[in-house]
Amino acid sequence: MKPEGKGYFLKEYGSWSVLTVAFLIGLGVSRALPWQAILLYLALGLLINSKQAYTKWVRKMDDRTPLGIFLGQVAFAAVILVALIGGGIPQLLPLLVLPAAYLLMNRLAGEHFVVTELLGFALLSLAAVLAKFLVVQGVDVRLFVATALYFTAGVFKVKAVLFKKPRDRVLTVLYVLFALYAYGRFHIAAIVLLPLVENIIMAVTLYKVRLQTTGWIEVAKSLAFLGLMMYYF
Repeated sequence: MKPEGKGYFLKEYGSWSVLTVAFLIGLGVSRALPWQAILLYLALGLLINSKQAYTKWVRKMDDRTPLGIFLGQVAFAAVILVALIGGGIPQLLPLLVLPAAYLLMNRLAGEHFVVTELLGFALLSLAAVLAKFLVVQGVDVRLFVATALYFTAGVFKVKAVLFKKPRDRVLTVLYVLFALYAYGRFHIAAIVLLPLVENIIMAVTLYKVRLQTTGWIEVAKSLAFLGLMMYYF
């Protein structure tokens, strides 16, 4: 998830895709589509986009402009969230551990460190929790577990595809098995993880397709995951 370009728009289309699908999952399992969801998505988009400015600041900390833009986006998003959620804010405060951990790991270990990437996708998965919270005013831990375990599995798949090391291929398979185990412990239907069968096939065979095709495969898998979550969760 590497920031690109000289501006302050985050051109990580994979991140935007995960954010959007996770957000739709939260609304889908809630069986609701309130108009406030538009504002919530805007706030979450600002928070995700602020990574571009944060990364620029980390790389050149004597330049205060990126820091100001980062803080400005976070502040604007916070105002929207407070206006939307109001009295529910105290329930969401524990969730701040994730963005804090991500920013810290990004600063100390870099954005491509495996723990940083796992935290990044877990952070994006919070969109599902917040979307549902907007409707039911309650934090759904099971929803977070279901969404985060699915999307974080992609971290190991990408490393297996890029580096083709036996260790990464084994970790890709083991992580899917771990996700299945965790789903069982949280009483989540295992069939929801059906799209991750492709991760195992890739890890075993290392089949080759064009990069653009790989992107469309991931989009199709995410949409299938969205449908399965809406039906079985």
